[in-house]
Amino acid sequence: MLKQGWIFVTTLLLSQWGWAHEDPLVILTHPEPPFVYTNDKGELDGYAVQLVQGIQQQTSSHAPILLHPWARVYLRASTEANLMVFSMVRNAEREARFHWITPITRNPHALFAKNGVIKRLDKLSDLAVLPAVGVQRGDFREQLLIEAGLENIVSYTTWEQAVGALLKDRVNALFFSGAGISYFCMQLKEDCSDIVNVYQHQVETTYLAMSMDSPISQVREWQEAAARYKESPAFKYLAEQWLTRYRKDFGFTLQLQDNTLYFAQFREASQWR
Repeated sequence: MLKQGWIFVTTLLLSQWGWAHEDPLVILTHPEPPFVYTNDKGELDGYAVQLVQGIQQQTSSHAPILLHPWARVYLRASTEANLMVFSMVRNAEREARFHWITPITRNPHALFAKNGVIKRLDKLSDLAVLPAVGVQRGDFREQLLIEAGLENIVSYTTWEQAVGALLKDRVNALFFSGAGISYFCMQLKEDCSDIVNVYQHQVETTYLAMSMDSPISQVREWQEAAARYKESPAFKYLAEQWLTRYRKDFGFTLQLQDNTLYFAQFREASQWR
């Protein structure tokens, strides 16, 4: 009987030890080509993915990166502890709701339309004159349009659907980024030379972020790991590889500033390609 008791206690302790050493962190991302995409091998790829993987190697975490639609990612990140998410735009609304680990990209966001269809606009509220403005559901740009009081918003599950809608004239304009427009036009094999920037909003910075209820020790571990990794030769090599690839494959005008991938402003109207 005593022996059986010891076996039970030992089994319980080993079980608890195993639970204690399981990785509780969940890492979520969402399709954000060309920074987060699934390559020909069915693997997650892109600058943001490889950056997070490089940082993760500096930590005790072995959690896989899971891909979900943005709306689901944001909901879970807003309600669950021990959850890492990328790439998330850092803005005033979200500032106190998440822990910010490290910046990933800085990208100008604008309103895009077919050349000659819409005259240049000066402010966000001017978008109200358009019959329909496309955006991705749950994206921060959708929230900006809602807060501006616009009632002409058409929300899509993915950016690919939204870009397709613009090309098929189902919406008059798209509130997106130049990098995203360029990528999806290539993916859809469409000539987008007549799509132009008709309203420049602002430059937003995307981050690797952690949910607010996560242990502060875990937050600091990742922040310190990110700082170390971004000072390493491995990061410099990674960044240069992707800079070269994005310039060659997509013609992006970009550079590395403060260890963050920075996209220059797109040229206006008919000059944009």
